[in-house]
Amino acid sequence: MAQQNARPGVSPPDAVYELQMPTLATARAALNGFYGPHSEDVWRTLLFASGLTGQETDAAAFRRLISAMQVAEPMTRLCARGLTVRAAAYERLVEPMKGKK
Repeated sequence: MAQQNARPGVSPPDAVYELQMPTLATARAALNGFYGPHSEDVWRTLLFASGLTGQETDAAAFRRLISAMQVAEPMTRLCARGLTVRAAAYERLVEPMKGKK
């Protein structure tokens, strides 16, 4: 049945999704999209509130930043929600597939 449903150019079931875990850089770029030239002030405020330098690359730092964003002003909370969805999609779709390889 699987062969019957296979189409050329479609990834096989064991292919890893082409998603990347959001990072602080991803969050900063998203904030820039929301706030434009004012994003630097928002970024610095969030870093201070989360106790980060902005140079961190680990998932724990990303979660700390998201926590700070979730209690900030409404536009920042909306941005945090989008990043949270992206992180959850990555964790549910990509990480389980990595363990199978």
